[in-house]
Amino acid sequence: MYTVPEQLSELAGTCLSSSQAVADAWTGALGAFGSVAGAAGNTAGGGSFVSAHTTASESADLAFGRFMSVLEQDMDDLYAVAFDMTTTDESTAATYGAGTPSTSRPGGPR
Repeated sequence: MYTVPEQLSELAGTCLSSSQAVADAWTGALGAFGSVAGAAGNTAGGGSFVSAHTTASESADLAFGRFMSVLEQDMDDLYAVAFDMTTTDESTAATYGAGTPSTSRPGGPR
């Protein structure tokens, strides 16, 4: 039997796992992007270097946050579709008596 809702649920779980993996990897990498206040020493361009580094780190943090949000929204949407499909299938089965012959079917009783 073809089980689309179950497959959608599995895919939703994969999206959540991927989002968590991205979050863990980015959180682990943040230590390397930490404070660079003394990294430029007393050079003339030191302030600009630190400013650019901070801006790049903040931009990357925003990008990774948005990427994780997209994966989590995809997960929510996939679960919603799987739920709607299951609910519709159950409602249709109840309406048609789960295979009981009916005169309301196209072509009459079977």
